[in-house]
Amino acid sequence: MDALLDKKTELLSLYYPGYATDVLRDILVSCDGNVDRARALIQDPASENPGKQRSFAQVQTTLTGFKRSSRSDTKSYSVSSKKPKLGVPSLPQASARSPQITLNTPEDVEHHLKGYASLHLNFFPKDVADGLLSELAASKEKFRTRQFYLFGNLCTSNLKVALFAARDADYPSLVYNGLQIAGDNGPHEYSPRFEMAAKYLEEKMNNTFIPQNPKLPLQSSDKWTAGFCVANMYEKLDNHLDWHSDRLSHIGPHNYIASVSLGSTRLFKLRSTHKNGAPVFSVPLPHNSLFLMKPGCQEEFKHTLAPMSKSLSLHPEVGSLRIGLTFRNYLSDFIRNLPKCRCDLPMMLRRAFKSPETRGKYFWSCENVYQNKDCGAFHWADINNWKDHFIADSQEKASRWIAPE
Repeated sequence: MDALLDKKTELLSLYYPGYATDVLRDILVSCDGNVDRARALIQDPASENPGKQRSFAQVQTTLTGFKRSSRSDTKSYSVSSKKPKLGVPSLPQASARSPQITLNTPEDVEHHLKGYASLHLNFFPKDVADGLLSELAASKEKFRTRQFYLFGNLCTSNLKVALFAARDADYPSLVYNGLQIAGDNGPHEYSPRFEMAAKYLEEKMNNTFIPQNPKLPLQSSDKWTAGFCVANMYEKLDNHLDWHSDRLSHIGPHNYIASVSLGSTRLFKLRSTHKNGAPVFSVPLPHNSLFLMKPGCQEEFKHTLAPMSKSLSLHPEVGSLRIGLTFRNYLSDFIRNLPKCRCDLPMMLRRAFKSPETRGKYFWSCENVYQNKDCGAFHWADINNWKDHFIADSQEKASRWIAPE
């Protein structure tokens, strides 16, 4: 218990560097070790349960005497209330009533995310993680911003992105945001260190992580490979990635995505795709941590890396720089068999969640929406219908998965 309390105290000290460590520890003890209640107390002492008035009053006196500075780490930002057309990614409904829950440990993630995700600290051997960070930080010219259309508006990404792939990666021509991933837009070849990291991850995935988890109905039985990686570079604390679910077009339904953090510690947030008032989970991701999004996570949750005004923990070598590596298992045969829309582009696979009548059903829509050239093509998806490029004969025959409550 003392070791866990020390870890939580250390986390609070990152949020509130103006407080003495022993004071933060006292606050945690008065809140029964609950980090979120401790933060609520620091930011608004009057908000706590009056049933613990005596102990909280003592803490408030301590706060007054020892507080030097306090401000929230994250900027507040609004979420669009527009209703997009079917097939365009929508953003979760923001609500002041949504509980904010910080998941500080692997045990917290396992308990609250109920098998949809897991957290693994110090994942790679130290020399691999540190060397890969140094290598990527010295290769900033490989990263670039991206432009795309959302709800008819031209948007520019707030971060820089680079694609990487193994030399022997077996994947066909790819399309993302309506653009061919080739030439200048194509992936960079894995360096020897990158390849070493990918092989290490593959071994852990296939021999440890995947065998430990129940197989979902639409999950591929093929060996999981890390032959493709999307790298996001956050040079400044206000660089961020908005709410989204990763697309299923290249990985299929019920797949794993392995997200490795290198550099400074940032908050990774998740919330339900369809449950209003559902909790927002915040997970601090330090250097060399793996956040594994398991089958069903993309279907049931959206995630974001929010902007911050103060760093949780600067990296000793690169400061506030964070590089997020998301390794994906691209299913080559699946990609080659994707249906095409009237734009003659492979279509985008999504899962319906808004209407109770269609919730959980998968569908295909035009990928060119991100170039503001949506042809309007739409099909319900039957993941088992290889003969007809995964197109369902009718809505009733569409592949459907509804998560257990």
